[in-house]
Amino acid sequence: MIFLSLFWEFLKIGLFTIGGGYAMLPFIMQVVSQQGWMESQMFVNFVAIAESTPGPFAINIATFVGMQTGMELFGFWGGVLGVICAVSGVVLPSLVIIMAISSVFVRFENSKLVKGFLYGAKPAAMGLIFSAFISVCLTVVLPNVHLDNLSNSSFDGFSLVSLVLVAIFVLLSQIKINKKKLHPLILICISAVLGALIFGVFQL
Repeated sequence: MIFLSLFWEFLKIGLFTIGGGYAMLPFIMQVVSQQGWMESQMFVNFVAIAESTPGPFAINIATFVGMQTGMELFGFWGGVLGVICAVSGVVLPSLVIIMAISSVFVRFENSKLVKGFLYGAKPAAMGLIFSAFISVCLTVVLPNVHLDNLSNSSFDGFSLVSLVLVAIFVLLSQIKINKKKLHPLILICISAVLGALIFGVFQL
């Protein structure tokens, strides 16, 4: 049943992902693709919305996936149930683990084993976040290139405009004014306006 699948898949993602919402993104993309819940382009649109709206990224994206998947089969209330299943699945492991760890962490925070685990987990989290960045960029810039199926991929649909925008915003994110980087909200607002003009008004 779709609702059990939503809960189970997001439970596994929440349980085995280290590094927060962005590190979950490649796993969520893979599950959404394998289950056929939505097209990759729609999912990337949801990623943009989830990033732009208030709240934790993982919960936002789980909400969108659950709502869209449930609504397609059972209408509005199916979407609500889909949200409950997806969000509870992705949140439950973190909630249980944090509650368990917080009660004993003070005793072991100086342990070499614990420090070694945390140092080892950081590169893995960075790798997952970079993987998510690459996957989203490919979907936007080269929508017909699929890393999991290169034999059926092509460079048709290459978007030079999207590539230029990605490069511009990567550079803007590194700019410092009075020793402070531009706030992400400013970059999101600028990108939203540019996207509406370039792809909506001028339809490039």
